Order: sequence, then structure tokens, then C-alpha cells
Amino acid sequence: MRKFATTLVFPLLTLALLLWTSPAVHAQSFTVEASTAEASGELNGYIPVEIEVTNVSGKDLNLRVEITERSALPQDWMTQICFFQNCFQPNQDQIDGVFSADHHENLDITFMTGTTAGRFCVEVTLTNLDNTSEKEVMTFCATAGVTSASGSAPSARSLVMSQNYPNPFSVSKNANTTISWFMPSAGNVSLKVYNLLGKEVRTLVSEARTIGRSTVSWDGRDNNNRPVAPGVYIYKLNTNAQSLTRRLLVTR
Repeated sequence: MRKFATTLVFPLLTLALLLWTSPAVHAQSFTVEASTAEASGELNGYIPVEIEVTNVSGKDLNLRVEITERSALPQDWMTQICFFQNCFQPNQDQIDGVFSADHHENLDITFMTGTTAGRFCVEVTLTNLDNTSEKEVMTFCATAGVTSASGSAPSARSLVMSQNYPNPFSVSKNANTTISWFMPSAGNVSLKVYNLLGKEVRTLVSEARTIGRSTVSWDGRDNNNRPVAPGVYIYKLNTNAQSLTRRLLVTR
């Protein structure tokens, strides 16, 4: 009996010692859906490439998005970072922002293509500024002018507005919907929401915007900060040269 007890005690002591001396392993505060992503489109167009990022820390994070390698990109191509619910200046390679607790969002690197055909990639590093050892390195690639791809991106010579997402969305659940558009040149922009009677409900944007992609969120409230009634609404984008209209649905 004593021999059996001695045989059992030593392994238990060894295990306890290992657990006590082993360094603690901490889960990373954010996760990314993939390490690579790519898309195809046209020359003289724009190609959004996206990877979803999720904050799993339960608290707000200070993150940095940085394009850390772009040497292979042709001189007539540009990139634009869209993150933190915003799109930034083309060729701005470093963005710092606050990523809300339990939030998930697509990190969008939009390639603004030129006349050089091919497949080109950039390396993007996402870093937690509160703990710089936490980082993810991702590769975003775009192909243009090599093969004809159905559903490829529209020409950058024209104004383009995407369908809002999500659609429909619920006002009672405090949800937001996002509207994005691409401008071929800088200029004044007006984006307004109307009801089916043509009455203005909310002005979302009324200002000058730069060339490239822009986004804005709508919380389903009117110009007096009151929740709108469920139903179908029209959102209309106006620039100096063009106008685009789409419909969206608000639910309870």
C-alpha cells in the first residue's frame, strides 16, 4: 500500500510543479477570419477585398491597421483602407482607431486599379496598440485585366453606390445599416433618406468628399433623432455630375 501511494504522489507533485512554473497563455484580443483574401475586377476600376475582424476581448481595443508591404503594386494603382466604420484617404497606409467591444467588421482594402494588368498584393498588419505583441499579418490581392470575371467591379469612371447592408435592419434592436459608394473624382456629396411620399427623413451626408470609396451608417432615426416607422425608404446620392437612388427596408 505504501509503495502504491509513493508511486502516485510523485507524478502528482511533478504535474503540480509544471503547472505552477508554466507561463500563462492568454487568448488574443481579436481574431481575423482569414490570413489571405483576393478578388477580381476591371482595369481603371476599383476592387474591394475584405477580411472580417472580431473583437473577442469584451472591451474596446486600440487597433492599428498598416499596409506594411506594397512594393509590388504598380505606380498607377492605389489602395484605400476602409475600417472603423469609415473609409480613409487613398494611399494612407496607417490608420489608428478604437474597435468596440464584441464588435465585428470587415477590414476592407480597396484597390483602385490603373492601366497595368496583373495580380498584385499588399501585406497588411493589424496590431493591438494596448499590447503590441498581439498582431495579425494578412495578404490582400486583386487581379485586373487578366481574365474576364462575371460580376466584376464597375468602372471607376462612374459613380457607384452599393445596396445598404444589412437590409432589412431593425430599429427596435438599435441596429445600424451601412451605405457605401465610390466616387471617380472629388466633389460635393449629398446623401439623404426619403419616405415613399418623397418627404426627407434624414440627411446622412452633405459635404465634400475625396476620390475613392466612402461609407456612412444610418441608425434608423430621422433628423429630429426619432426612430422612423417600419417600412420602405429611399436613399438618394447626389454629386455635381450624377445621381443614384436605392431602396431599403426598416423593420420593427
